[in-house]
Amino acid sequence: MNSRRITFTLNELVYVLNSTADRLLRANFDITYSQFLFLVTLLSQKNPTPSHLAECLGVSRAAVSQRLSWFQDRNFLKISKVSGNDKNLSLKLTRKGEILATQSADFLEEEFRIIFDHAAFVDLEKLDKTLSQIKSILIQNQESRNAA
Repeated sequence: MNSRRITFTLNELVYVLNSTADRLLRANFDITYSQFLFLVTLLSQKNPTPSHLAECLGVSRAAVSQRLSWFQDRNFLKISKVSGNDKNLSLKLTRKGEILATQSADFLEEEFRIIFDHAAFVDLEKLDKTLSQIKSILIQNQESRNAA
């Protein structure tokens, strides 16, 4: 087949972006892209439980639980019990974790924008809007198919 498939192109793009992000984060912050996602997802949530964080990351609760000590040992994460429920945990970034999440996210954004500074034909704001619209359409379609 001679024509490209948009889903393949998008997956290839995401792979290249994630690989580049991983390389940059390892070199500049000594964390992996996966660890970065853990941090920035926690930053965007208000004291989530491990189950909620797992849902946000698209991984199992066990996968989150296995990583908690790594973040806690480096003073990036504070783990406490949910008041009134000794079985549930509440996760919160420490100040050090917040700084790492924010600085690394800002760094990655700047690095990727620098790449596109030389590609005048790419309007990043328009691209972001278009990709957000595509994401919304896909989510709506997925929800409507689940409901049917």
